Amino acid sequence: MLGLGSVIPGISYLNLCCCGWGIVGGCLAAYLLIRRSPARPVTKGEGAATGAFAGVVGSVINLIIGLPLSLLQWNSLIAQMEQRADNVSDAASRQMMMQIVATMQNHPVLIALAVWVVFAIVGISVAALGGLIGVAFFEKRKGPQYPPSEPPSSTGFPPGYAPPAPPPGGPQRTDEAPYGASDPPTY
Repeated sequence: MLGLGSVIPGISYLNLCCCGWGIVGGCLAAYLLIRRSPARPVTKGEGAATGAFAGVVGSVINLIIGLPLSLLQWNSLIAQMEQRADNVSDAASRQMMMQIVATMQNHPVLIALAVWVVFAIVGISVAALGGLIGVAFFEKRKGPQYPPSEPPSSTGFPPGYAPPAPPPGGPQRTDEAPYGASDPPTY
């Protein structure tokens, strides 16, 4: 969401509203994580990590698609900046703007990469925030799925949980002795 929403002309303006695509992408990633986790609630940290990962993916998409698009439009951007510099009445400000335009003309790829790095840092941070918001909004399960007085066993399952028996002819259970041995295996 972050990557494609940021490079498609027109809808990319949602980023002007508090980095909207980053928040939407992080929320969506947290929502999908919650749907895939039926056994236990998703923590805020997991939501933030999932959102940050969505931000990384979005930043890479922006690098692959957005950077070449901005380089294709580079000359029109330079022309706009020169026109704005001509409209500035202060000579010192006009001189500074013309130096920026000259730098942009001489190093377009370097400037575009620097802009992308700033976008990536902000995008990843905002997507992590979106993941936190997504967990707060979509996660309805609270706390562990077993009574608080009984901690989970060493296997991570609630006390008294027994895995289902395998189907006939299926794999042998791990609590039975292998291959007809009399003692169960020790680990």
